[in-house]
Amino acid sequence: MKNMRIDLAMLAAVFLAVGLFTGCKPAETKSEQATKPTLAVSPAGETIYGEMGKWDNQNGDSIQLSSLKGKIPVLSMVFTRCTFACPRIVGDLKAIEQKIPRDKKDKVVFVLISFDSDRDHTAELQKFVQQNKLGKQWLVLHGDEESVRNLSMLLDVKYKKQANGDFTHSSSIALLDQNGGIVTQVEGLGADATPLIEGIKAL
Repeated sequence: MKNMRIDLAMLAAVFLAVGLFTGCKPAETKSEQATKPTLAVSPAGETIYGEMGKWDNQNGDSIQLSSLKGKIPVLSMVFTRCTFACPRIVGDLKAIEQKIPRDKKDKVVFVLISFDSDRDHTAELQKFVQQNKLGKQWLVLHGDEESVRNLSMLLDVKYKKQANGDFTHSSSIALLDQNGGIVTQVEGLGADATPLIEGIKAL
Protein backbone atom coordinates (compact mmCIF):
# COMPACT_ATOMS: atom_id res chain seq x y z
CA MET A 1 0.00 0.00 0.00
CA LYS A 2 2.86 2.36 0.91
CA ASN A 3 4.55 1.68 -2.45
CA MET A 4 1.28 2.31 -4.25
CA ARG A 5 0.94 5.71 -2.56
CA ILE A 6 4.49 6.61 -3.58
CA ASP A 7 3.79 5.54 -7.19
CA LEU A 8 0.60 7.63 -7.29
CA ALA A 9 2.47 10.62 -5.89
CA MET A 10 5.20 10.24 -8.52
CA LEU A 11 2.58 9.92 -11.27
CA ALA A 12 0.85 13.09 -10.09
CA ALA A 13 4.18 14.91 -10.13
CA VAL A 14 4.81 13.81 -13.71
CA PHE A 15 1.39 15.03 -14.85
CA LEU A 16 1.96 18.33 -13.07
CA ALA A 17 5.32 18.80 -14.76
CA VAL A 18 3.86 17.99 -18.18
CA GLY A 19 0.99 20.38 -17.51
CA LEU A 20 3.39 23.18 -16.64
CA PHE A 21 5.30 22.80 -19.91
CA THR A 22 2.32 22.34 -22.25
CA GLY A 23 0.22 24.94 -20.49
CA CYS A 24 2.68 27.82 -20.80
CA LYS A 25 0.82 29.13 -23.84
CA PRO A 26 -2.99 28.90 -23.79
CA ALA A 27 -4.49 27.01 -26.71
CA GLU A 28 -5.82 29.32 -29.40
CA THR A 29 -9.54 29.33 -29.95
CA LYS A 30 -10.89 28.94 -33.48
CA SER A 31 -11.79 32.62 -33.55
CA GLU A 32 -8.26 33.61 -32.49
CA GLN A 33 -6.77 31.40 -35.19
CA ALA A 34 -9.08 32.92 -37.79
CA THR A 35 -8.17 36.52 -37.00
CA LYS A 36 -4.42 36.13 -37.41
CA PRO A 37 -3.31 37.91 -40.60
CA THR A 38 -1.50 35.92 -43.24
CA LEU A 39 0.85 37.86 -45.49
CA ALA A 40 1.73 36.80 -48.99
CA VAL A 41 3.85 38.44 -51.64
CA SER A 42 3.65 37.43 -55.29
CA PRO A 43 6.78 36.24 -57.05
CA ALA A 44 8.21 38.88 -59.35
CA GLY A 45 6.14 39.24 -62.50
CA GLU A 46 3.20 37.12 -61.32
CA THR A 47 -0.18 38.79 -61.91
CA ILE A 48 -3.82 37.74 -61.95
CA TYR A 49 -4.27 39.89 -65.05
CA GLY A 50 -2.78 37.03 -67.04
CA GLU A 51 -6.02 35.14 -66.33
CA MET A 52 -7.99 35.61 -69.55
CA GLY A 53 -11.41 34.54 -68.30
CA LYS A 54 -14.32 36.86 -69.10
CA TRP A 55 -16.46 38.29 -66.35
CA ASP A 56 -19.81 40.06 -66.16
CA ASN A 57 -20.28 42.82 -63.59
CA GLN A 58 -23.39 43.91 -61.69
CA ASN A 59 -24.40 46.15 -64.60
CA GLY A 60 -24.30 43.29 -67.11
CA ASP A 61 -21.11 44.54 -68.77
CA SER A 62 -18.49 42.00 -69.87
CA ILE A 63 -14.99 42.83 -68.68
CA GLN A 64 -11.59 41.27 -68.25
CA LEU A 65 -9.62 41.55 -65.05
CA SER A 66 -6.90 43.38 -66.94
CA SER A 67 -9.30 46.34 -67.21
CA LEU A 68 -8.43 47.02 -63.56
CA LYS A 69 -4.82 47.74 -64.47
CA GLY A 70 -3.71 51.04 -62.94
CA LYS A 71 -6.20 50.70 -60.07
CA ILE A 72 -5.51 49.34 -56.58
CA PRO A 73 -7.92 46.39 -56.17
CA VAL A 74 -8.95 44.96 -52.81
CA LEU A 75 -10.40 41.60 -53.75
CA SER A 76 -12.33 38.75 -52.18
CA MET A 77 -14.45 35.80 -53.34
CA VAL A 78 -18.04 35.34 -52.14
CA PHE A 79 -21.48 34.20 -53.32
CA THR A 80 -24.69 36.21 -53.01
CA ARG A 81 -26.77 33.57 -51.16
CA CYS A 82 -24.19 33.25 -48.39
CA THR A 83 -25.72 34.17 -45.04
CA PHE A 84 -22.74 34.08 -42.68
CA ALA A 85 -19.17 34.47 -43.94
CA CYS A 86 -19.80 36.64 -47.00
CA PRO A 87 -21.75 39.40 -45.22
CA ARG A 88 -18.90 39.54 -42.71
CA ILE A 89 -16.35 39.78 -45.53
CA VAL A 90 -18.32 42.71 -46.99
CA GLY A 91 -18.32 44.29 -43.53
CA ASP A 92 -14.54 43.87 -43.29
CA LEU A 93 -14.11 45.48 -46.71
CA LYS A 94 -16.34 48.40 -45.74
CA ALA A 95 -14.23 48.91 -42.62
CA ILE A 96 -11.14 49.04 -44.84
CA GLU A 97 -12.89 51.51 -47.15
CA GLN A 98 -13.39 53.89 -44.22
CA LYS A 99 -9.67 53.88 -43.45
CA ILE A 100 -8.33 54.56 -46.94
CA PRO A 101 -6.33 57.82 -47.13
CA ARG A 102 -8.14 60.59 -49.02
CA ASP A 103 -5.54 60.68 -51.78
CA LYS A 104 -6.05 56.94 -52.49
CA LYS A 105 -9.87 56.75 -52.46
CA ASP A 106 -10.31 57.22 -56.22
CA LYS A 107 -7.58 54.67 -56.97
CA VAL A 108 -8.89 51.82 -54.82
CA VAL A 109 -11.58 49.49 -56.17
CA PHE A 110 -13.28 46.77 -54.14
CA VAL A 111 -13.81 43.61 -56.17
CA LEU A 112 -16.07 40.73 -55.14
CA ILE A 113 -16.01 37.64 -57.34
CA SER A 114 -18.76 35.06 -57.03
CA PHE A 115 -18.10 31.34 -56.65
CA ASP A 116 -21.65 30.68 -57.90
CA SER A 117 -21.36 30.40 -61.67
CA ASP A 118 -24.79 28.80 -61.98
CA ARG A 119 -26.92 31.29 -60.07
CA ASP A 120 -25.13 34.62 -59.58
CA HIS A 121 -25.98 36.38 -62.82
CA THR A 122 -26.61 40.11 -63.31
CA ALA A 123 -29.95 40.32 -61.47
CA GLU A 124 -28.54 38.56 -58.41
CA LEU A 125 -25.42 40.73 -58.44
CA GLN A 126 -27.52 43.91 -58.65
CA LYS A 127 -29.68 42.76 -55.75
CA PHE A 128 -26.55 41.99 -53.72
CA VAL A 129 -25.15 45.47 -54.42
CA GLN A 130 -28.39 47.11 -53.35
CA GLN A 131 -28.83 45.01 -50.21
CA ASN A 132 -25.28 45.73 -49.08
CA LYS A 133 -25.37 49.39 -50.16
CA LEU A 134 -22.17 49.11 -52.18
CA GLY A 135 -20.93 52.33 -53.72
CA LYS A 136 -19.41 53.28 -57.06
CA GLN A 137 -15.97 51.95 -56.08
CA TRP A 138 -17.35 48.39 -55.82
CA LEU A 139 -17.32 45.78 -58.56
CA VAL A 140 -19.17 42.46 -58.24
CA LEU A 141 -18.32 39.86 -60.87
CA HIS A 142 -19.75 36.62 -62.24
CA GLY A 143 -17.70 34.22 -64.36
CA ASP A 144 -17.92 30.70 -65.71
CA GLU A 145 -16.83 27.76 -63.60
CA GLU A 146 -13.39 27.45 -65.21
CA SER A 147 -12.60 31.14 -64.74
CA VAL A 148 -13.65 30.99 -61.08
CA ARG A 149 -11.54 27.90 -60.48
CA ASN A 150 -8.46 29.38 -62.18
CA LEU A 151 -8.72 32.63 -60.25
CA SER A 152 -9.23 30.83 -56.94
CA MET A 153 -6.00 28.92 -57.53
CA LEU A 154 -4.09 32.12 -58.28
CA LEU A 155 -5.41 33.63 -55.05
CA ASP A 156 -5.05 30.38 -53.09
CA VAL A 157 -8.72 30.55 -52.09
CA LYS A 158 -10.26 27.20 -51.13
CA TYR A 159 -13.92 26.44 -51.87
CA LYS A 160 -16.23 23.50 -52.31
CA LYS A 161 -19.72 23.33 -53.75
CA GLN A 162 -22.34 21.69 -51.55
CA ALA A 163 -25.28 19.50 -52.58
CA ASN A 164 -27.71 22.42 -52.13
CA GLY A 165 -25.69 24.65 -54.47
CA ASP A 166 -24.09 26.74 -51.72
CA PHE A 167 -20.36 26.83 -50.99
CA THR A 168 -17.95 26.32 -48.15
CA HIS A 169 -14.95 28.54 -48.67
CA SER A 170 -12.00 30.26 -47.10
CA SER A 171 -12.37 33.93 -46.17
CA SER A 172 -9.48 35.74 -47.77
CA ILE A 173 -8.99 39.39 -48.71
CA ALA A 174 -6.18 40.23 -51.13
CA LEU A 175 -4.59 43.56 -51.98
CA LEU A 176 -3.30 43.82 -55.54
CA ASP A 177 -0.91 46.36 -56.99
CA GLN A 178 -1.59 48.37 -60.14
CA ASN A 179 -0.33 45.49 -62.28
CA GLY A 180 -2.45 42.80 -60.63
CA GLY A 181 0.26 41.30 -58.41
CA ILE A 182 -0.69 40.19 -54.91
CA VAL A 183 0.93 42.57 -52.42
CA THR A 184 -0.68 41.39 -49.19
CA GLN A 185 -3.34 38.89 -48.22
CA VAL A 186 -5.20 38.39 -44.92
CA GLU A 187 -7.17 35.29 -44.00
CA GLY A 188 -10.07 35.03 -41.60
CA LEU A 189 -13.25 36.87 -40.69
CA GLY A 190 -12.50 40.01 -38.70
CA ALA A 191 -8.78 39.68 -39.41
CA ASP A 192 -6.47 42.59 -38.65
CA ALA A 193 -6.63 44.76 -41.78
CA THR A 194 -3.53 46.79 -40.91
CA PRO A 195 -1.34 45.05 -43.55
CA LEU A 196 -3.93 45.92 -46.21
CA ILE A 197 -4.21 49.57 -45.13
CA GLU A 198 -0.44 49.97 -44.96
CA GLY A 199 -0.12 48.28 -48.34
CA ILE A 200 -2.61 50.71 -49.89
CA LYS A 201 -0.70 53.66 -48.46
CA ALA A 202 2.56 52.34 -49.91
CA LEU A 203 1.24 51.86 -53.46
